Amino acid sequence: MRIALFAALARTPDGPLRADLMLAGRSVLGWQVAWAKTLGAERILCLRDAAEGAVLEYQHEAEAAGIDFHLLKGFAALPALVKANDDLLVLGDGIWPDIGHTRALIAASGVPPRLIAVLSGDHPLVRRHPEVFERIDAERHWAGFLVMPGAAVQKLADFPADSDAISVLLRLALQAGTPCRMASEGGPGEEGWVVADSAATVALHEQAVIAAASAPVTWQAPTHALAARTAGALARRGRAQGRTQGRTQGAVLAAGAIGVALLLAGAGLAAFGYPAIGLAAAAAGCAGAALAHACAQLAARIAQQENNDIAALPWLGGLVDAIAAAVMFAALAPGFAWAPLAVTGPLGIGLARLAAQASMPLGWRAFWGDRGAHLALMSAAAALRWLSEGAALYALAALAGLLVQARRV
Repeated sequence: MRIALFAALARTPDGPLRADLMLAGRSVLGWQVAWAKTLGAERILCLRDAAEGAVLEYQHEAEAAGIDFHLLKGFAALPALVKANDDLLVLGDGIWPDIGHTRALIAASGVPPRLIAVLSGDHPLVRRHPEVFERIDAERHWAGFLVMPGAAVQKLADFPADSDAISVLLRLALQAGTPCRMASEGGPGEEGWVVADSAATVALHEQAVIAAASAPVTWQAPTHALAARTAGALARRGRAQGRTQGRTQGAVLAAGAIGVALLLAGAGLAAFGYPAIGLAAAAAGCAGAALAHACAQLAARIAQQENNDIAALPWLGGLVDAIAAAVMFAALAPGFAWAPLAVTGPLGIGLARLAAQASMPLGWRAFWGDRGAHLALMSAAAALRWLSEGAALYALAALAGLLVQARRV
């Protein structure tokens, strides 16, 4: 069994627990729990003085995912919870290492994985946080995580109950011959390791983490660009402070549902003779769906969860385009009137979707994928009573883009 152990005991100079400091809408402890889950931990052990606050939500979240979660006030119970053939992942108090790099280090350490991640004494992280990265010999410091055999944990019973469990486990791992591996080799710089030694430090890390996770913005797709900027601003303000990942996903799905509801309302308004208003409502719905998608993608990238199906929202883009096609058809045939040329609306949406998936330059792909901007333009055309001409030009422009790209290929 793979077991993760981390402590939430150390406090900042201002008093709060390091593990309770907020980073991008979630506590450092919450990110540590996500780190352990991503690395395949089947049991999580957390050393903490009191079971209170968000830690109970993380416990329920882990247990709902089938992971045992134990809150421990001391390390006396560890020998009973960790068996000799278990792999124990130990994470330092208030440390959140880069998940991609730690996964690579663990994979390269063999089967079963055994390693102590270390940093050189002159590494910027060590110079900046000497009290966090414990010295293990004359030249090296512990990098904040290790994977050790469970058998060595049984020796904890020989130490006083008030000992620093994490430090003792590090020494036991060294005594057990666990190989050391430089964490800085082939890995990220100091920005890849979150060290929550103060609120100011976490705030700096938060800005760097969000900036690195934010999607590139191109204003050729104004709706998506605004959604990406808004998602980044919401994350920076910590609007969702204290929420678990499950609640964040619920909020994202709710935002997507509101966007879809606006799209459906737009289809109804267009069908009953209000094409300009219906198209405007649908454009707002597309903007809402784009914001939900941007927030979900940003949250997934911050957590470094590449296979997060909720964050990917694979169904949302197709659903938005399907309803947008219906809105265009209804706007071109208001009052359910017979209008064969109303097919140019869905045709334009379909061609634009193909253009967004073609091997065009990024800016053009982004433009053809911005359904909110397209429907806003069609709303303006409907207000000027040029909707039929606008829909035809829209379809022709998308077709021209596809033909130009086909010729290049």
